[in-house]
Amino acid sequence: MINKFNELTNEYLIGIRFNNYKEWFHEHRDMYRLNVHEPMAELADLVYEKMHKMDKNFVQTPKVSRANRDIRFSKNKNPYKECKWFFLRDDGKPDLTYPRPTYFFEISPDWWRYGMFYYPKPADMQLYRNKLSAESARFERIVKKLERLKGFEVTGEKYKREFKNELSPRLNGWYQFKGFDIIHYEEYTNTAFYGDDLPDIVFEAFKKLYDMYKFLYEISL
Repeated sequence: MINKFNELTNEYLIGIRFNNYKEWFHEHRDMYRLNVHEPMAELADLVYEKMHKMDKNFVQTPKVSRANRDIRFSKNKNPYKECKWFFLRDDGKPDLTYPRPTYFFEISPDWWRYGMFYYPKPADMQLYRNKLSAESARFERIVKKLERLKGFEVTGEKYKREFKNELSPRLNGWYQFKGFDIIHYEEYTNTAFYGDDLPDIVFEAFKKLYDMYKFLYEISL
C-alpha cells in the first residue's frame, strides 16, 4: 500500500470523537483525507482486485463511507462519523438493509474489524430459510468450516417465535436469524493495521468466508 494507516489515523479518529463539530473537522480536513480516507479507499481497491482475481464473477465494487453523517432523522446530531469503512457491494448504497451479503472493513477509535454481514428484508429472509432447508447438508458443511475459524464472532438478532423445521441443532439457530454478522475484531496493538500486508490479511479472511458468501448471494439471483 502507498497510502497506509498510521498514528495520524488514530489521532484523527480520537479527535473527531471528542471534537465533533465543523470547525475542528475543517481544521483537520487534510489529516482526514491523507490518513483516513485515502488509505481506506486504496485498501478497498486492493482487496477488491484480489477478490476479483480469485473469482472473475465477483464484481462487488468498493463503496467507501463519507465523513459526514446524515442527521436528518437521527437523535444524534453530531455532523461527522467517528468510524470509517468500506463495503464491497454493487449497489453503491451505504445502508445496511440489502438483499445480498456484504463484505466490509471498518475502523473506529477503539478497534478495527472486518468480515461480512447479511441484513435483507424479512421477505428475503424467508427465501434464506427456504434455501437453508433445501440445502441443509451444504449449509452445515459451511457452518462447520466457519466454526473452525479462529477469531470470528457470529452475532445477530433472532426471532423470539420458534420456527418449525427439521434441521439439526447446529443449524436451528441460524434458521432463527433476522440477519447476522460474521466479524473479526482487532485492537491497534496488532501492528498489522499499519503494514503493507493489510490487504492480504483482509483478503485471506474474506476468502475463508467465501463459501458462506456464495450461499447467501445465490438467494438474491
